[in-house]
Amino acid sequence: MYKIKNTRLKLESRISIYTKYFIVPGIIFFVMAKLHFRPYIPNQTVLFPQRIDENIAADDPVRIVNAVVDNLNLDNFKKLYKETGRSAYHPKMMLKVIIYAYMNNIYSCRKIEKLLLRDIHYIWLAGHEHPDFITINRFRNRVKEEINNVFTQLVLVLADKGFISLDVEYIDGTKIESKANKYTFVWRKTVEKNRTRLLNKVRILLEQVDEAIVQENSVKDTSVELTPSMLSNIVDELKEVMEHQPVTQDKEQKKALREKKKQVRELEGYRDKLMEYDNHLEVLGERNSYSKTHIHAYERRRHEERADQARV
Repeated sequence: MYKIKNTRLKLESRISIYTKYFIVPGIIFFVMAKLHFRPYIPNQTVLFPQRIDENIAADDPVRIVNAVVDNLNLDNFKKLYKETGRSAYHPKMMLKVIIYAYMNNIYSCRKIEKLLLRDIHYIWLAGHEHPDFITINRFRNRVKEEINNVFTQLVLVLADKGFISLDVEYIDGTKIESKANKYTFVWRKTVEKNRTRLLNKVRILLEQVDEAIVQENSVKDTSVELTPSMLSNIVDELKEVMEHQPVTQDKEQKKALREKKKQVRELEGYRDKLMEYDNHLEVLGERNSYSKTHIHAYERRRHEERADQARV
């Protein structure tokens, strides 16, 4: 009896994970459990369609765009349209879509066209209308001044509501270092070493330049200190000589001309880099370091402290 009972308990512990079951004296009935998912019917129709703006937050900036444009007087827009022909898209709808795109740093008409099919905010603003990128671009060019005026008013409204700050500056494509730390410091020894190395490259390059082009032989003298202005004069002279060279069909001469143009570009790069090093030295003054994020800051930690931090 004990063996039968023990076997039954083991059996119940194994099958309870996978199945639902019930036991009648002498008989065990198994019912396989079913997986359950939430209903998913993409093409299901409903009797009362939902409003699309129900999924947009009440304090979303898109609602402010909608309200501001709705309150605008667009009577002067009517002169841009003809009474005959196909019905045009409503100018308020076009304004809302374009201005909201501008708010999100989107200026491409093709991207706006795609968002009108994908993004719920744009779909709501457009009222399910789908103007193509050509129509959007044509409207934008016709009312460019009006769009700028509306956009300016909208920015002021958003700033007043606290959605944006007018103290923030947006700089496109520019990387700016912030927070003065050991990685933002300019060190005198590093600048001087790199500057010396750069001057050596300049002299090697000048030695490769044609003797007839270089105005003064003194630039090759290591005792003469090269300056950015001297390199600018050399670059200008090289360009002037190359401009007055006769056009030729000889392959070797063409190759030589391409090489000289390459040398000029290298000299221009070296000149700019030398100017940068000279600016660093000017800012350093008598100091050994300064921060690029705050030129009056300088490194005060000792080498022992850096070594301790490195060991940690």
